[in-house]
Amino acid sequence: MDQYLVYGLTRSYFTRKITGYLDYTQRPWLLEPGINNHPAATEAGWNGGIPVVTSPAGEFLWDSTSIIEHLENSAPDDASVLPADPTLRFLAYLLDDFSDEWFYRPAVGSRWSYPANTITAGWQTTEELSSGMPVPAAFLREQVVETMQGSLAKLGVNDDNMDAWMSEVLVPWMQALESHLGSSGYLLGERPCIADFAVFGANAAHFIADPYCRDLADEHGPGVVAHTYRLLLPHRQSFGPWLQSEALPDSLIAVIAQAGRHYLPWVAQATVEGSASVELADGITADIASTPFLDTARGVMLARYVAARTPELDAILERAGVLRYFADHVDQATSVPDLVAAARPADNRPYAIN
Repeated sequence: MDQYLVYGLTRSYFTRKITGYLDYTQRPWLLEPGINNHPAATEAGWNGGIPVVTSPAGEFLWDSTSIIEHLENSAPDDASVLPADPTLRFLAYLLDDFSDEWFYRPAVGSRWSYPANTITAGWQTTEELSSGMPVPAAFLREQVVETMQGSLAKLGVNDDNMDAWMSEVLVPWMQALESHLGSSGYLLGERPCIADFAVFGANAAHFIADPYCRDLADEHGPGVVAHTYRLLLPHRQSFGPWLQSEALPDSLIAVIAQAGRHYLPWVAQATVEGSASVELADGITADIASTPFLDTARGVMLARYVAARTPELDAILERAGVLRYFADHVDQATSVPDLVAAARPADNRPYAIN
């Protein structure tokens, strides 16, 4: 086998993050549609979060960020998504973490809360799952919708706050990205970093694909739509250099500052106290518990900060208004995992599906 086998779904946030990266680095892949039922991967230690990737050597890999870090060991320098500059690399991980751990909440919530999204994505997901589940499609779709809608409370999403997630979390994010990306850029310069693929996964699977969300993107972030299609068709693009860390544009600082509006205050508290409440809008809140996965991710993120910390980095984070969420929490730092040998973390489930 000279191709990567990707076990997941095309309407999956993290599956698309990985397939976008594989396309960018010119690694051939095939999709094996499915969720939760991969006995060989389970035997190897996988605990259920898609995608699972089988390498050409037969190795099982999982957890999207870990997979990309692992594959970076064999990526050519001109296609690397991890900048050599320590400050830029930390910012890439910061935005990767922000996208991965925050925006799947409105992504999943909006898919299963707004009828236009539910009808479209529900049938498309059912169509793929049907390839391995020989049951009537109408029955399977009903089970998919019921299961996913029953999981929304774990994400902090409910009927009372869903609209606020869209207007106060998603729309400002799209507006900030719109100002920064323009018609041809990427987060850290003229080439994509790991965080671009986190953003791509969210958009390709949800925010640009689901009808209600696409209407919002067309209104507030046409540059975000363009960014999605640039990464969907990397063979048509020309790529250039990274930004210089000593001269970051205000537009990037505004993107980083979005993490300080809701996510960083919540994760800083929730990973200490077990849960925290987020005020999305005046009087509209989301109560969200942390998970062992998030606790681990937060410890790794803080370890990355400790390793990369310089006066230059602190000045950038202070400029974005988020320094305290790192500098005041270094006691929670754990260690940065070594992913040269494999990408198989013990836990890759940010939340449990019912």
